[in-house]
Amino acid sequence: MMEKGKISAAQLGLLFYSVAAYDGILYIPKITGKEAGHDLWISPILAHLPGLLFVLMLLRLSRMFPEETIFQYSRRLLGPWLGKLAGVAVTFYGINLTSVILREYGDFISAVFLRKTPTLIAVGGMVLLVSYAVRGGVEVLARLAQLFVPLTFLVFGLMVILSIPEWDVNNIFPIMGKGILPSVKGAIIPFSWFSGYLMLGIYFPFVSNQRKTTAYTLLTWLGLMVTMSVSGLVSVFLFGRHISKLNYPFIEVARYIGIGEFLQHVDALLLIVWLPGTFIQLTTYMYTAVFGTSQLLGLQQYRQLVFPIGLLTLVMSMWPTSSVDEFEIYLGTSHVIFDFSFMVLGLLLVITAWIRKRVSRPK
Repeated sequence: MMEKGKISAAQLGLLFYSVAAYDGILYIPKITGKEAGHDLWISPILAHLPGLLFVLMLLRLSRMFPEETIFQYSRRLLGPWLGKLAGVAVTFYGINLTSVILREYGDFISAVFLRKTPTLIAVGGMVLLVSYAVRGGVEVLARLAQLFVPLTFLVFGLMVILSIPEWDVNNIFPIMGKGILPSVKGAIIPFSWFSGYLMLGIYFPFVSNQRKTTAYTLLTWLGLMVTMSVSGLVSVFLFGRHISKLNYPFIEVARYIGIGEFLQHVDALLLIVWLPGTFIQLTTYMYTAVFGTSQLLGLQQYRQLVFPIGLLTLVMSMWPTSSVDEFEIYLGTSHVIFDFSFMVLGLLLVITAWIRKRVSRPK
């Protein structure tokens, strides 16, 4: 295998926490609030219940081929042609998700913090940093996650605590006043984000203590659910039924924080939570794209592909839609279908592996 690095099961959990948590902090209150209203904090919980089953199935699939990546065992399961097609699809998944997250990053930075800076400058700088990190290999990505993600836990918790004086807990009542259906509708998009766990088939072979992956994967699942639900709940406490009208509800949460005259306007704290996490998220997806491309092409090294693929994702992030509103529509429609199609691919591999195991079992 071209990658010689090793990571721990705990580092794997931190990488996969970053895959969805930081999008969740920014977008969950708005996208679930459109359907669920003030019950939006329930939607992440409903999304994570079936999501856990999908994660456990993919984890079981990885355990069946502990030394092989998804690009290798998909050929074993589906045959050389369909298997290679599945590998192409996973590689495109990494490229597309990298470009989508870059677009989200660019829109957010331009709208909230760097209004006079061209988006291309902000996004281009991020691509350069991410590319250098990916060139370092999987161990570098894991160590960066180990460094940054715990810091974001601390700052996120601090922001929640500091916002308590502004809470109006009555905003969550009546709970499920219109039944559970609005919360179920709000859970569709966060549930589709579990397609990211398809990347277990890339990172699992590099885990040194694979027996502990189940425990850390469950811990990651729980951490994601709590993060998304709490960010939604705090937003409801502060904004009530008006939450779906805000572009970035949690940045408004940060702006509410103030203690006396010496601690005001701490919205920059959100950057400490979100920016490093988004950086880790981007490296995780770009590594998938680069590593997958090198395996499909039969290359011995993947590092020479990093900057060309980085440039490709930069270009793609600029042309999906012409405005922020159109991009949000894309995230809530076409992109959800895109994510679900890769969940179907994961289920196809799981079912095929189960059938082959049953057939080959000695009678």
